[in-house]
Amino acid sequence: MTPDDLELRSLAPPVDAAFEAMTFPTYRRLLSLEPTVRHPEQGDARSIQPLAIGAFRAGRPVGLALAERPLADAAPAELLSLFVVESQRGAGVGGALVAAAEGELAAAGAAQVSATWTAGKPGIERVERILERRGWSPPETRTVSARFRPEAMLTLPLFSPRHLAALDPGFEIFPWYELPADELARLRESNAARRWISDGLEPWSYGGGRAYDPATSVGARYRGKVVGWVLTERIDGRLLRWTVSFLEKSLSRRGRIVPVYKASLERAVEARYEFCLFVTPVRFPTMVRFIRRWISRRSEFVGETRGAVKRLAAP
Repeated sequence: MTPDDLELRSLAPPVDAAFEAMTFPTYRRLLSLEPTVRHPEQGDARSIQPLAIGAFRAGRPVGLALAERPLADAAPAELLSLFVVESQRGAGVGGALVAAAEGELAAAGAAQVSATWTAGKPGIERVERILERRGWSPPETRTVSARFRPEAMLTLPLFSPRHLAALDPGFEIFPWYELPADELARLRESNAARRWISDGLEPWSYGGGRAYDPATSVGARYRGKVVGWVLTERIDGRLLRWTVSFLEKSLSRRGRIVPVYKASLERAVEARYEFCLFVTPVRFPTMVRFIRRWISRRSEFVGETRGAVKRLAAP
C-alpha cells in the first residue's frame, strides 16, 4: 500500500538534480535515462535501459529507486540503489518504491530482478527487511571485500624481505601494459587447449585484456612464460580496485603470488592512491581466507556483499 499523500512517478528526462544525491556516484550517469552500457569502467559493455522511480511529497523529491534492464540478453533486471530521505524513513516509502520498480520492470518484460548490496552499512538492515516483505529470496553472500591504504598493507610481515625471499621462485615482474599482443594471444590459445586459468580470472575476461590501470597492473613470468597477473581498476584519483589476480596452480602454493601483490602495492603508493579495494567472490575460498587471515590486519573496512532475487509476475 502506498502511504497517504505520497506520489510515485516513473521519471523522465530531465531528472530533477535533487535525485543525484540519492544514488551512488557510479550510477548518477544513469539518471540521463538514456540507453547505455552497464559498467564501462569495468569493461562490461552490455546494453541496458535505466529506469528511475521517484517518490514525492508535496511536490518535493523524498526518495529514489534506480534500476536497469538488459536490452540485448536474457539476464535479470537489477535494482541498483534505493534511497529515502531521513525524515521519511520508516513510513513505507522504501517499500512503495521497490513495489513500483518491480511493476515497471515487469511491464517492460523483465522476468526476474536481482539486487546486490554491502552488508553492515547504515540502513542496510532496513533494506533487507523491505526485500523480505516483498517476497525476495533470502540474502546470499556474494563477495568479501576489504579497503586499505597501500602503504599500510606493505608493513605486513607477509611483505617482509625475508618472507618474500622464501616465496619468490624467480619471477620476472613486469607492467602488464607492456605485454605484447601476440603473447596475450598465446595465453588464450594455451588456455583453450588445456584450461589452466580459473574461470573469471582470465586477463581477457576484463575489458578485452586492456581495461585496467596501467600504473599498477602487473604480470609475472617464470622461465619466460606468463604465469600470473594482478590487474587493477582506477575508480578515481583516490581509490584503486584489485580486479583480477591469478597465479598458475603449480606455482601458487604457499602464497607465491605475494611478490606480485607487493609490486602492485608499491606502484599504487607511487601513483598516490589513498585506498585500495580488494574484492573476491566467495567461489574462490582460498582468496577469502587470504583476506580474512592477512588483508584484514591492515584494512580499514572488511565486509561482504549480499544478493537476492525475485521472480516477476507478467503484468
